[in-house]
Amino acid sequence: MGTSCNLNNLVCGQEYSVTVEAMHTGCPGPASAPVTLTTEPCVPMNLSVHYNVSTAQVMWGAAKGASSYSVQAVTDQSPTATCNTNNTSCLLNGLQCSQIYNVTVTAHNLGCDSLISHTHHLMTEPCPPTNVQASVACEQLTATVSWQQSALAVGYVAYFDNQNGHSTSCVGTDADTGCMVSGLMCGTVYRVWVKALGRQYNSSDSNVATLTTGPCESSGIEAIVDCEADTATISWQPSVGATSYVTELTASSGHTTKCTTNYTNCVLSSLQCGEEYNVTVKALGDACNNTAQMAGHLTTEPCVPMNLSVHYNVSAAQVMWGAAKGARSYSVQAVTDQGLTVTCNTTTTSGPLNGLQCSQIYNVTVMAHNQACNNSVTSAPYRLMTEPCPPTSVQASMACEQLTSTVSWQLSDLAVGYVAYFDNQHGHKASCVGTHTDTYCAVSGLMCGTVYSVWVKALGQQYNSSDSSVFSLTSAPCLPREVEVQVSCNTDGAAVVSWNATYGTANFSLTAIVSGGLQTLCETQQHSCNVTGLSCGETYNLSLTATNEQCSLTAPTHTNLTTRPCPPRRVAVNLQCGSSTAALSWEERSDVEMYKASAIKTSGGEVKSCNSTGSTCQFPGLDCGETYNFTVTAHSQGCCSEASSTVFIQTEPCQPENVSAHTFCNSSDVQISWNQASGVVNYLVTATGSLGYVESYNTTQTLLSAALPCGQDYNVTVRGRGSECDTLPSSPAFFKTAPCVPYHVTTYVQCMSNTGSVSWGPSDGAEGYVAVATGLDGHTHMCYTNTTSCTWNDLHCGERYTVAVRAKDNNCTSLPSNSSVIYMDPCVPQNLSAAVDCSMKVVSLSWDASNRTKYYNVSAEAGNQVTGLTTNLTTAHFSGFTCGQTYSLTVTPHSQHCPGDSSAPASVQTWPCPPAGVSATQDCLSSIVMVTWQTTNGSDYYTANMQTDTGISNMCMSASDRCSVPGLVCGHNFTVSVTASNQQCNITSSHSSSLQSVPCVPTNVSVVNDCLGNSAVVSWSASRGAVQYLVTANSSYGNVSWQTSDLSHSLDNLTCGICYTVQVVAMDDNCSSVPSQAVMFNSAPCPPQNVNAEVSCSSSDMAVSWNASGEADHFLVSVTADNGGIMNSCNTTTTACSISNVTCGKMFTVRVTSVRGACRSRHTQIHSIPSAPCQPQGIRGRLDCVANSAWISWNATNGADSYFVSAVGGEDRIANCSTSSNTTCEVEDLACGVLYNFSVIAKNSKCESQPSATIGLQTAPCSLSAITAVAQCHNSSILVMWSLMDGSEGDTVYTATAEGRDQTYLSCNSTGTSCYLHGAQCDFHYKIIVSASSDQCSGMRSPTYRISMEPCPPKNVTVTPSCGDAVVSWSPSPVAETYQVVATGEDGHMHTCNSTSNNCSLSALHCDRQYTVSVTASHENCTSKASQNVTVSSGPCQPDGLSVTYHCNNESALLSWTPKDNAVEFFGCAQAANGDMLYCQSTNPTCTIHSLQCGTAYNFSVQASDGSCNSSFSDPVQSGAAPCAPDAIDVKLRPMRDQIQVMRFNWTQVTCNNTEYILKLTGTLLGDSQSQFELSSYYTSVTYFEIPLPCGSSYVATVESRNAAGASDPSAPLNGTTAPCPTSGVVYTGNSSFVTVSWNASVLATMYTVYDNSVAPKVQLCTTAGLSCSLANIASTNLLITASNAAGESETTNVTHVVREGRRRRDLSEQIADNAGGLSAPVLDVNHAMSTVVFVEWSDVVGATFYNMIIRRQDSSAELQEMTVYGESIILTDLSPNFTYCISVEARNEDASGPESAPVCVQTGRGQTR
Repeated sequence: MGTSCNLNNLVCGQEYSVTVEAMHTGCPGPASAPVTLTTEPCVPMNLSVHYNVSTAQVMWGAAKGASSYSVQAVTDQSPTATCNTNNTSCLLNGLQCSQIYNVTVTAHNLGCDSLISHTHHLMTEPCPPTNVQASVACEQLTATVSWQQSALAVGYVAYFDNQNGHSTSCVGTDADTGCMVSGLMCGTVYRVWVKALGRQYNSSDSNVATLTTGPCESSGIEAIVDCEADTATISWQPSVGATSYVTELTASSGHTTKCTTNYTNCVLSSLQCGEEYNVTVKALGDACNNTAQMAGHLTTEPCVPMNLSVHYNVSAAQVMWGAAKGARSYSVQAVTDQGLTVTCNTTTTSGPLNGLQCSQIYNVTVMAHNQACNNSVTSAPYRLMTEPCPPTSVQASMACEQLTSTVSWQLSDLAVGYVAYFDNQHGHKASCVGTHTDTYCAVSGLMCGTVYSVWVKALGQQYNSSDSSVFSLTSAPCLPREVEVQVSCNTDGAAVVSWNATYGTANFSLTAIVSGGLQTLCETQQHSCNVTGLSCGETYNLSLTATNEQCSLTAPTHTNLTTRPCPPRRVAVNLQCGSSTAALSWEERSDVEMYKASAIKTSGGEVKSCNSTGSTCQFPGLDCGETYNFTVTAHSQGCCSEASSTVFIQTEPCQPENVSAHTFCNSSDVQISWNQASGVVNYLVTATGSLGYVESYNTTQTLLSAALPCGQDYNVTVRGRGSECDTLPSSPAFFKTAPCVPYHVTTYVQCMSNTGSVSWGPSDGAEGYVAVATGLDGHTHMCYTNTTSCTWNDLHCGERYTVAVRAKDNNCTSLPSNSSVIYMDPCVPQNLSAAVDCSMKVVSLSWDASNRTKYYNVSAEAGNQVTGLTTNLTTAHFSGFTCGQTYSLTVTPHSQHCPGDSSAPASVQTWPCPPAGVSATQDCLSSIVMVTWQTTNGSDYYTANMQTDTGISNMCMSASDRCSVPGLVCGHNFTVSVTASNQQCNITSSHSSSLQSVPCVPTNVSVVNDCLGNSAVVSWSASRGAVQYLVTANSSYGNVSWQTSDLSHSLDNLTCGICYTVQVVAMDDNCSSVPSQAVMFNSAPCPPQNVNAEVSCSSSDMAVSWNASGEADHFLVSVTADNGGIMNSCNTTTTACSISNVTCGKMFTVRVTSVRGACRSRHTQIHSIPSAPCQPQGIRGRLDCVANSAWISWNATNGADSYFVSAVGGEDRIANCSTSSNTTCEVEDLACGVLYNFSVIAKNSKCESQPSATIGLQTAPCSLSAITAVAQCHNSSILVMWSLMDGSEGDTVYTATAEGRDQTYLSCNSTGTSCYLHGAQCDFHYKIIVSASSDQCSGMRSPTYRISMEPCPPKNVTVTPSCGDAVVSWSPSPVAETYQVVATGEDGHMHTCNSTSNNCSLSALHCDRQYTVSVTASHENCTSKASQNVTVSSGPCQPDGLSVTYHCNNESALLSWTPKDNAVEFFGCAQAANGDMLYCQSTNPTCTIHSLQCGTAYNFSVQASDGSCNSSFSDPVQSGAAPCAPDAIDVKLRPMRDQIQVMRFNWTQVTCNNTEYILKLTGTLLGDSQSQFELSSYYTSVTYFEIPLPCGSSYVATVESRNAAGASDPSAPLNGTTAPCPTSGVVYTGNSSFVTVSWNASVLATMYTVYDNSVAPKVQLCTTAGLSCSLANIASTNLLITASNAAGESETTNVTHVVREGRRRRDLSEQIADNAGGLSAPVLDVNHAMSTVVFVEWSDVVGATFYNMIIRRQDSSAELQEMTVYGESIILTDLSPNFTYCISVEARNEDASGPESAPVCVQTGRGQTR
């Protein structure tokens, strides 16, 4: 047992109290006194070194138990540095460059030293480079620097500094020994040094080398020219680095001069005028030179202008000169002896002198200028005498008839003569001349109808004056010389009279002498007029009067107006038998130049014409047996009259070839002659009458006279007899005996004004009748007729006519019949004349006497009032007529036998009724008084009279119930009365009215302005008639007005800063005067507008600006701080002001006041502006080691809206944050182990403050390597992973800490390399560190790792539908990077859209569907859960199945379609090609669009709506607004011809653009359903069409319309038929007393008619619906039959004539028949069935068993044709058209052949026989 022991495992840095106790057998003894034991210090930890150029600050953590420390830095080369300290840091000084030091720390206390700390390796900076040298390149201003390398250097930087703020550098690698810089400044001495770059620290600067660049270019080169000495002084700014200068001037002409100097200016002499010199200055340096050129040129004084000339023209002169070398501009000056001066400046070699005064003498000079010289070079003067002044007081007068004018004027100075000009602006000019003493002259030969501009020009010695003021003179109107008359040849009473165009405007009046008086035919301002109401066949001598405001001239036109001729009257035709000639006659008129007569056969063919200048015309070569229509027209002066009435004539029958018969009209004898036949002994002549009379004669002569009964048609045949044989009968000759005398002539129409009628019994043989009515005075009226009555329409009134009638045929006229008397009405009274005696109230009527009138009935009628009287005189008087009435007076004559027709009424107007209801109103503005009254009957016009009691009067006249009186004297009371007048009387109203005229205009208006109250007082003198006054203040901003009864008024609340115009209006109870003369004054100035202030943040100056409102003299600006007091003010005439040194952090109020005269504006606009915020104070901070951020706070700063915190650390590490409301801010993302300097800047809307004082915070080092964190999606956890810290033990506990955005923390512990942080929230950002110590700010921690959790499900999802699209929006997530929207429809359709913002658009949704919409948010690999679903409905689908039905009758279209779900409304649309749109709206699937334009094509579509959205438009359906079909069709039928009927179909016009029509016909022929036809017209724009159809056709007709828009439906059908075809199978049976005609049915016929065709016109004998007709006592054998229906009548069919059995004479013909075996010659009847089909039938010949037919075609080449016919008829069908065939038949039997019948000739194609 000893007295010592060892204490093991003592803890370093502790102080122990040691006591010793003795122990004995388990019992302790007393303890010794305690002894203090101190263990060695602990090893210093956390060693760090901060090095800075040979000095290092070593820092460490405090070691327990240490009282001092020693630091040692040792290199491999053994230089050592140490330091001792009692603190935890120490400075090591004297460290050498380019060394690597091992730094350790040892802790000490009084007893022990600690163990040496961990070694810290310190690499010092490289040593500065040596042997630094620099060289310069003069021109490029570049330099090259070189050095020797330094150990441990990783690169080099060479620095250039000129000690004046310009520095530059270049960089080299660790292997480089040089580098180059560019952009050096000229003339500068640069200090050049090089720094070596180390891995951690850079070297100090090397030794400095000096480098001098070349001199700078000389700048500020200026040239001053001494224009008088011809020298120039060149100066410039000193050139840095220059030792001397050379200046050189070079002109463009090659001239040069130079000088050398050590100064900065130089004088050069011997400069030339007008030159531009280039100026250069060369700066000379020690090693380099630098040349600079002056901008622009040195310009010497210009040379003197030469060759001055002046071109003068009326107050302006163009001065020209030769170019002066070097002149940039010129001044031209013209000066008179009186001092009048005119100048102009120009840069060209000519210049205008404007404003030269007339009648002056100027001296003109030109001065040359340029920029070099102020003095000018002046040319020699030029003397210019201007023109005389234009004459004044120019007047002109006109002598209308002579077309001369005299112009006068006043004299002008310097004038040597005068010329007066007349110009009509259309090319005609005239002039006259006066001497210098004349004041007038005259011209002649002016053009008529012209407005002349008249002016006078004064003539000068060199120049003439400008034109005087123009006097307008109108000459006499022109009388046209070329009058042309165009008579309307289409109407009787119309003509167009035109004349040549004349100059000027004039009224033309065309007159003529008509019925002895001058009548105005028309009035016009044009060059033609339409004259109507003229009589045909009249000649009018025309006169033309031209009138304008000066003259009225009348002259005959020497042109006659002859209307077109009247139709010829009394047209008659006379047939000249035997010559085929007709003589047409008429009543001849002297005004007709020629007559044209025409004749046309009723059967058609060529029109024969004949011209004649007399009253007759011959028509030779007429075809025999034809009826001709004759008309005649009169022609004169190119016009043709209407055709005369048509007359008819029947030509004589064709005579046999060799037989002729001649009848005598006044006897019953007939002379028959024929050609002598060789060998003939005698002749047998047989005459057969039409009434059954037969007579035969024998003669040996070729002429036979026989007496035959009157009125019969005869055919004569002549047979020649020889000694042994008789000849065949000749071709028959036909003639007619004279008609019998008419009988029973009776008058049955009389007592008419011009009409009378007679009738009589028919005459045998009469083809027509001539009735002659003979008046008492012997004049006659002829009537030609083929009926048994006659009517005259041109008989004379008051006459008694004796009428006799003669029967006529083609050749003869019978003896006159017994006579009958026609009594005519008395003539209608003429020339009724009515007169009114206004005073007696009596109306008188007179008229011309009427022939053979016994007495007169006179009637007066006015309205329902009728009165009358009877007189045998030609005058009548009425009293008691009513005033204001127009009476119609008529006179009716009466004779002994007849009452006459009443005369044309004569109208007479009685005296007017007196006016009533007189009143007067006036237009107060124009002072026009409107007088009104009740119109009265019988008044033509009225006169309103206005008169005052002082005798002032006014009047006006009017034809209506009012008139106006202008210009009444103001302020008076007038009495108003009205007088009614007509052509007979004047009647004044019994009551009058009164009127007060407009008050007089106020005078002496004045204004006194009150600026302080912004008001003014207006005063004026009283006005006559005024009750009160209206004061009006007008300005550009509007008008204000006030009413007062005083003579002054105060105008308050005036608008500022404007000029007011004040007027006063006097008013009475009804009217106001015109405003007084305007008085102007200015209101108080307006306050400035748009006041704006801006603070200069750097200088604390404030700039204030504003817009002036209205006019102001100057402005006052005041700037006031919020704490009161005027800080500053300024007074300015501009709209801006500057205030200096405003206090920081203040809000200032800026006011600007306008000042005008003695008035200041009100303060209506105050502008507030802050100054720059003050510098932040009280900066402090703390570190957040988890987030590796710093929280910086400071004191609130005046004027700050926000703050900006900046952190600057070593190695260019920068971080910042900003805040707008707090005085604390977190600076994030700081680096580990870095010392940061923090400063704060305050900001507001205008400025930033100066940065605050800085504070330093050093972040903790991060010894753990970087960590990784992974968010666990939808698990509310984060997996944190790390690597183990070097040297750590296996049981080291690592703590992972996460800080959320709301400063809440999550943590987890692990001894491994990962752990999970639970409780993480969606939408959160987290900052995570891992530390191996509980002290999160220790160095045993990782850098901060940032991570975001998955986004939360989006909230507040809303869907805004947009008609097929939808916009989805939601609240944004703070962590989401992208969003996805999913819309799922009812039909399974899914639509998505992605977005990086909080909204997204869904498009192309299926229509009529409901969609479910959800939103998910995504961040990196995590996606949020879906949001709550939101539903949305898409818009309606577009309608389909659209159809369009157009209704043309009301121009509308009915649209229909298939309805859609969810649609509540539909819109129809029609769009035309030009873009016009029409719409309709409906809740049903139909809709009608109205107002379509007919003829336009439209695209129709329809759109559905669900109340909020509209669908797209349906597919368009194109349809047109086609025209309607015509409303009605009718048909007009032409007569049937050649079995063809032409039908003219007409229809109503359709109102539609560009409409065409087509006519369509369908039907059957002859009722046969197998024979159908279909016809159509072409499309036509007219409303009719003609279509031919065969007879017996039935049809259905429709019309369709069309245009570009489409075609209409067919119109309502028109059913109809054509007329029937001619009847067939006609059979004639019977005897002389009873006949039955039968026939076959004709298709479509409803009626049949049998006619007697032996008379003209043919006589209807029988009409029946059956197929036969019985006739009794028929004398005629020429019968026709027609079939008819509603469409017309068929063509005729001849009824076959059968020879009746009865008594007959026997003659020689029977002997001929006996010789022929008893066979006689048949009698032929030939009829056209169609144009080339002939039906031939003949009489039955007794004993004949068959017949032989001979057909001869009448041309030389044709051979005769023979055929055998069994029966008595045949149809010939193979005839050629347009040929004449002669057909004869002979009867035959087995034994004999009978004689050949008389041939009958027929022409095919025209349906006529002869």
